[in-house]
Amino acid sequence: MSRPWQALRAVLSAFVGIRQGRAARQDRKLTFADVVTAAIVLVAILIGLLLLLVQLITG
Repeated sequence: MSRPWQALRAVLSAFVGIRQGRAARQDRKLTFADVVTAAIVLVAILIGLLLLLVQLITG
């Protein structure tokens, strides 16, 4: 699996609070920049979805 996808999966599982042992050990190969970039992307998506939900409810 490529590192960007691995970083996204690692951060997403951290958001949810689940991660299997073997996958967690593989996450140690990720760099700090990989994890921070994936976290920023996922937070931006989450904020966008929340804004869209509010717009749909109030609009």
